[in-house]
Amino acid sequence: MQTNRENKKRMLITGVSGLLGNNLAYYFKHKYEILGLYNSHPVTIKGIDTEKCELSDPDNINKIISEFNPRIIIHCASLTNVDECEIDKDTTKTINVLSTKNIVEDIIDKDIKLIYISTDAVYDGVKGNFSENDNISPNNYYGFSKYQGELEILKKKDSLILRTNIFGWNIQNKKSLGEWILGELKAKQRTSGFKDAYFSSIYTMELARIIDISINRNLIGIYNCGSVDTYSKYEFGIKIAECFGFDKTLIAPISIDDFNFKARRGKNLTLNVNKLEKALDYKLPTINHSIEAFYRDYKCGLPEEIRKYRTETQKKPAFIPYGRQWIDEKDIRAVVNVLRSDRITQGLRIEEFENALVEYCGVKYAVAVNSGTSALHIACLAANIKDGDEVITSPNTFVASANCVVYCGAKPVFADIDKMTYNISPEGLAKKITKRTKAIIPVHFAGQSCDMEMISQVVKKAEEKYGHKIFIIEDACHALGSKYKGTEVGSCSFSDMSALSFHPVKHITTGEGGAVLTNDEKLCKKLRQFRSHGITSDPKDFINKDLAFPAHHSPNPWYYEQVDLGYNYRITDIQCALGSSQLKKLHKFRERRRQIVDKYNEAFSNIKSVQIPFESKDCNTNFHLYVLLFNFNQIGIDRAQFIIELKKRGIQTQVHYIPVHLQPFYQKNFGTRWGDCRNAEQYYQECLSIPLFPAMNDQDVERVINEITDVVKVSL
Repeated sequence: MQTNRENKKRMLITGVSGLLGNNLAYYFKHKYEILGLYNSHPVTIKGIDTEKCELSDPDNINKIISEFNPRIIIHCASLTNVDECEIDKDTTKTINVLSTKNIVEDIIDKDIKLIYISTDAVYDGVKGNFSENDNISPNNYYGFSKYQGELEILKKKDSLILRTNIFGWNIQNKKSLGEWILGELKAKQRTSGFKDAYFSSIYTMELARIIDISINRNLIGIYNCGSVDTYSKYEFGIKIAECFGFDKTLIAPISIDDFNFKARRGKNLTLNVNKLEKALDYKLPTINHSIEAFYRDYKCGLPEEIRKYRTETQKKPAFIPYGRQWIDEKDIRAVVNVLRSDRITQGLRIEEFENALVEYCGVKYAVAVNSGTSALHIACLAANIKDGDEVITSPNTFVASANCVVYCGAKPVFADIDKMTYNISPEGLAKKITKRTKAIIPVHFAGQSCDMEMISQVVKKAEEKYGHKIFIIEDACHALGSKYKGTEVGSCSFSDMSALSFHPVKHITTGEGGAVLTNDEKLCKKLRQFRSHGITSDPKDFINKDLAFPAHHSPNPWYYEQVDLGYNYRITDIQCALGSSQLKKLHKFRERRRQIVDKYNEAFSNIKSVQIPFESKDCNTNFHLYVLLFNFNQIGIDRAQFIIELKKRGIQTQVHYIPVHLQPFYQKNFGTRWGDCRNAEQYYQECLSIPLFPAMNDQDVERVINEITDVVKVSL
């Protein structure tokens, strides 16, 4: 949030993208430092700040009010389409009542002036000339919801409620009654106006002046605020035509009874404004005076002025990727502290990060490296996988899960996936094990753990059958923070090693990075050697004793030995400082991911052409990806078109994954082909990952839901 005039009093206006909120912001911008709040329609107004806010979210409201610290709040945000309110009462209640309640509860004990813009629709519209003491009897749900909002406002005793009916210049494409009539007349279109529907409408800029005076007088209570006289809507149209110099014969009088509205309307909603005039010692305008002011502002270019800045500077909605990191100031400080230290690599931060992983995952050892791919590679090296060996993995994974096997000279073998979990099938795995099988790499796809207990049992039977060790190396790159049967993924309860990834789209990030976890000390030692060129500085491992140990029997201080062919897979202290900081927030990241997953599940579960992810009862999944299966034939659009359309709407999706056995490299070098893993192939043809990352707010989530749902419905 940016503020423009620190020396001015602060005013918060809700509904700044609407007619009144926008006009009030324009009127008051030279008198106050203004923050305007919008929800679904972003706007920019020269000279004020605007910010997106979900008023139904108390935390969102609290954050904005606490940070901005306004002296005055004018609450204009409201759903005002009378027929829409009647059709969708739940949404109307949320916007018109719950949001109002949230604002009141947040500022109930604060020294903030609250002004609520209500409506003439709280009255029954029968006798007209309503005073504030007349009975409240709204004809429709819109009027009822606004009255319920009034009751919430009254809980703050020094508040002001203005019941009104307005016309003015809208920043959005919606038009007030005055604008609509003017547009029809300018186009020389015949139109009509209700001859038997009366009101006391007031021009928004006149209302703004009255609010200004009310603030200066510290007015409190409930007041009608409109023009002092009464026009039918037909007469209002005629006055617009006369004032602007258009042909008034284009407007025909009709009866409101001739229209079949969804919601009932009162015929006479005229207001008695004597109470307000007396309280302010101010004469309110006539409707004709309001129309003349409307015309003067038109001639001065106010409509173009209001809309100009929207079209010049309004930002498009932010592009939502399928995943990204969440970096805060604590993360930045952690990295900066290392940059200012003496060691930025091969220092203490690496061990600190490894120890934090050990504690979190409930495992004995952690070896941090520069990527998840490196983690998988050194795990295979530590398992002594070599030429002539076979390693079984899933086809539904990134290529690194198989490439790490090829790096060692061994042959990758693909076992098909389970149709429900998209993870490697234990039954399919059992069929693929041979006497050459050296290891299994089960991939915890999207964050959901494989059935590790069943896989462990399958491997034990195979070990007994073939008489040699078969390593289990979990590819847990998607699954940090997930649990299987009550234990953390990464604890190696059913495996020899687990590999993690800290890529920016993963649960925590080090920029690029990974780690191998194990409970085996010997494996840990090998992992550390392979991480750093195959070099050891441990005297216990030295082979050339005569070079290592001089006559005094202590190792030479410079001495090291390369005992194997290793790699430079080291991670830096800079990365590990970030990783340690991120790991402290993993529980919050996990909680937010789950909230988003729950919202997605609820939204998409009832769409017949879409299948939501299945979660095993044995798993408590920290979803890395949220993958939907689409019946694109049923929807009537192919996947490429679907992805392109969503991208146009600012939503990135991705395919996870092209089955590895279908990659040309594997087809050429290992003879894999279509039909080898039918479940994975069927899954691939239907899958699409949609945005999921903890930095998404509720508005982002709703936008993803709405855009996907809309594309599906439009295509059906």
